[in-house]
Amino acid sequence: MPVDPMSPTLPISRPASTYCGHNVTEVTRLMIQALSDIGYSDLATSLEKASGYSIETPEVASFRKAILSGDWDDVEARIRMLELKPGVDVESLVFSVHRQKFLELLQAKEVQKAMVVLRTQLSTYQSDLSKLHHLSSLVMCTSTKDLCERANWESSRPKSRLALLESIQDKISPSVMIAPHRLATLLTQAQESQISKCLYHCSNQDMTLYTDHCCTKNNFPTVTTHELVYHSNEVWYAQFSHDGKKLASASKDGTVAIWDLDSFSLLHVLDDHSDSVTYIGWSPDDSMMLTCSRDTTVKLWDMTDYTLMCTLNAHQVQVSSCAWLPNGKEFVTSSLDPEIILWNTSGTKLYTWSDDRIYDLSITADGKKMVSICTRHMIHVYDLETREKTSQIFIGKFLTCVSTSSDSRYALVNVTADEIHLWDIEKIQLVRKYVGQRQGHFIIRSCFGGPSQNFVASGSEDSRVYIWNREYGTLIDTLPGHVGTVNCVAWNPKDPEMFASAGDDHVIRIWEPKSRLLGDSEKLSNGNAISKGKLRI
Repeated sequence: MPVDPMSPTLPISRPASTYCGHNVTEVTRLMIQALSDIGYSDLATSLEKASGYSIETPEVASFRKAILSGDWDDVEARIRMLELKPGVDVESLVFSVHRQKFLELLQAKEVQKAMVVLRTQLSTYQSDLSKLHHLSSLVMCTSTKDLCERANWESSRPKSRLALLESIQDKISPSVMIAPHRLATLLTQAQESQISKCLYHCSNQDMTLYTDHCCTKNNFPTVTTHELVYHSNEVWYAQFSHDGKKLASASKDGTVAIWDLDSFSLLHVLDDHSDSVTYIGWSPDDSMMLTCSRDTTVKLWDMTDYTLMCTLNAHQVQVSSCAWLPNGKEFVTSSLDPEIILWNTSGTKLYTWSDDRIYDLSITADGKKMVSICTRHMIHVYDLETREKTSQIFIGKFLTCVSTSSDSRYALVNVTADEIHLWDIEKIQLVRKYVGQRQGHFIIRSCFGGPSQNFVASGSEDSRVYIWNREYGTLIDTLPGHVGTVNCVAWNPKDPEMFASAGDDHVIRIWEPKSRLLGDSEKLSNGNAISKGKLRI
């Protein structure tokens, strides 16, 4: 009977000293961890025995067991004996262990024991009184759900302990304890690196590990496949619904048009404003919409039947922008009065910031920060939990729009010096500039786009749409088609191969790849293609 060459019982020859230039010890340990992660525990054990390497020492294994079993005294003793990464404060790790113990006691309704932990342990390892006050306030939580939401904590005990282990494991020297799923992290980084270098990456399709990644321009949205025409005046703003199935457009003519993206037909028109509509905002679940106008009002609409829910009259002059909080129950509006107002969906004022005359604002996806731009050429960053302004950045040039990234870390700001700035709002640092578009007199709006927000797109006063690679700042394409200023570009959040542009020519253009046109198209003189039968509404 022939011997199976894949059998783990076969003797394994002495390994090479390196693997394609990589350290064999590190590669082997990563393979052992990956095999265990995937579920091949027997193979992982066999490889450990054959190689003589292991992914963790007995001391680390005991530390892991202590956390997962909730033996907190043993955890604290062992954590002080582990080799940590340079610069890691062991006391901060001990604090996180005591925090876990405190929250578990609160969850078990053992309030007196929890307070002992707070007074005798947590207060010893944490000098930040605001954090201690926050933990103390959790004693008043009436349910596990309330506790978990306010503490941003996983209610399942095994899951919360595993999360604690992984957060600590990231601080331990990798020679002692490999970070969780390290091989998967390396593979993700390799794919992300390839995507960042691919100028035209615009697909949600899964990437293969077997070959290097490369997209062609044929799969990039560079042609107009549909023109949506209803408005009788300039279209100032457009925004896709979060499910990517609808598009709303706001116009100087005082109306908001709602478009269906399956048929590219007009679904409804919101026409209750008495002056130009400056801004719109879909609620997180797309069930409601805010419309802002020069008539000084904000209107809240039920988008299931297009009925007006309420009209908000708090601002004194034109309303410039709005943004929803992730909970879908609260939102902010801004004006040139100058006030930013926090509302709930019942139309009740919850809070007011009186600061500068605001042109635009955005709330981060995690709901923790608000970023605004004002007439004094400054960017403002607010902490929404404390409602305090944390940063103020003077740009010195007219700013027209701001949007924030899906990871809540970056803000994209249009500047009238023919520039778009990418700011890191955690470090308060200018990361990159995108140049080429024309902007000097009008409000031009840009956006992030693509499957991982790897593009930046903007309108321009020269009738074109400009698109850059976000990571490198490379100008990928300039797309003609509009007549007059392109006021706004919006990217479909569910379809990375589709975006919309809106202009002074009263038209909304839908841009998609040439590959989507197949044979059902005709060439126009401007080089774009419009699907037959779907040209105008």
